[in-house]
Amino acid sequence: MQPTPNPDRPHMEMPLEEPAEPVLARDSATVIVGRDGDRGLEVFMLERTLASDFAGGAYVFPGGRLDPADLDPGYVDLIDGWDPARAAEMGEDDETRARGILICAIRETFEEAGILLARGPDGTPVRLGPDATRWIEVRHALQAGEHDALEGAREAGIRFDATMLRFWGRLVTPVQAPKRYDTRFFIAKMPDGQVPLHDALETTASRWVRPGEAVEQALAGTLSIIFPTRKTLESIAGYGSAGELLAAAVDRPPDPILPRIVLREGEVRVVLPDGSSHLP
Repeated sequence: MQPTPNPDRPHMEMPLEEPAEPVLARDSATVIVGRDGDRGLEVFMLERTLASDFAGGAYVFPGGRLDPADLDPGYVDLIDGWDPARAAEMGEDDETRARGILICAIRETFEEAGILLARGPDGTPVRLGPDATRWIEVRHALQAGEHDALEGAREAGIRFDATMLRFWGRLVTPVQAPKRYDTRFFIAKMPDGQVPLHDALETTASRWVRPGEAVEQALAGTLSIIFPTRKTLESIAGYGSAGELLAAAVDRPPDPILPRIVLREGEVRVVLPDGSSHLP
């Protein structure tokens, strides 16, 4: 069955046929970590290894797929600041799943970027500097699957802090894609006393960059950035500081953004609801 042109759309746009049974979109989380640089807001980005099966060679924010272990009920007693109302803020009906997505965001940010959004036994944010060797060992153990994040948190005597993360948006991969993700984007401010670093496994380089400059480099072809990441960078480029960005992450619309894949003037393109498009 061939797609038919839509006469109400310019540029001879034709939607691509949807599969009879689309691949299920997997829950995932991404964290935009911001800090105040000399010239304003900067965000931390990682270069994914070329061998990655997703966005190989591209610069992305820390994040990854929801793991079944993220749903462990044991986290109820190890996460501060969690409110069941946050599930609705994230567009999720299931509180356990919403909390698991938040746990996923914290876990992946630590595994990929070495940034730990947690508090120590005294209730203050964790500072990794004086104890760097120990935390590198914890990180490596998580990546090697020697224990999960819940066991690691218990052994380290830390508590994850939900208040360090604020929901920013949600995007679902088009139904025609062979791999699909239902991704929640969160905002976090870089904790004091920590120094981020890529993991040298899934990511091979890292940098702090101003959002607007990252967009300019992506459009110029000097920095590889996938479409959802670029659109997210565009959405935060107008904020002058990490504090401003964090303050703006309140009452954000939870409805998922649903891109479409279309054939436009002979090219397959991903199109967002605002009409902007990009080659896949």
